[in-house]
Amino acid sequence: MNKVSKNNFEYTKDIENNNIREKIKVIIKRDKKYNLRNLSRTLKKNDAYLQQYLFRGTPKILPEEYRHRLAEILNVNITELTPNWLKKCTPEEKLITIKNIETDSLDNNYISISQKLLFDSDFSKIENLFFFQTNTDKGMVTTIVDVGINKYTKPDLYLLHDKNNFFLAYIKISEVNNTKMSIKPYLETFYPFHISSEILKISGKALWQGSKIFQK
Repeated sequence: MNKVSKNNFEYTKDIENNNIREKIKVIIKRDKKYNLRNLSRTLKKNDAYLQQYLFRGTPKILPEEYRHRLAEILNVNITELTPNWLKKCTPEEKLITIKNIETDSLDNNYISISQKLLFDSDFSKIENLFFFQTNTDKGMVTTIVDVGINKYTKPDLYLLHDKNNFFLAYIKISEVNNTKMSIKPYLETFYPFHISSEILKISGKALWQGSKIFQK
């Protein structure tokens, strides 16, 4: 896709996203029993979530699970709350929307990723999936992690948390002492170390990594 066509696509996408916002505003205004605070709470989000989405454009689109739930509450077909550019995704390329694990503000960052890339994941617990980004000498690497897995299961890449910072590390049982874990940070600028298995705290397990991903 050349630069001009890409810009046209982004412009069209923004228009369609805004049309969905306006449609939701009309539906809510038409039926007096709804208000943004209660609807946000029903979605299990903070009180200002829908206010931010409708009037500040954050997030740019509602994550799929919230669109389905909102469609049920407002008694409309899910397609009415889905922008046309997103409808064009085939069932094989169905997208899921995941939050940045490092973002706590209302202006959250999200990414959309094909379910096919996470084919063996449990999407009934999608709230356990987050993404984490790492700056490397080869560019930005995005990692999808499952915070529902917070214990060592096998040698693999895990997400750890230390002094309010997340970092990735390969973890396995130490070959010298089986009561300790061998930790090799993903970034080679940090040295490997060993830690007692009893005090090791795991924040999540890596499911997928990539350097190219659609971000909203």
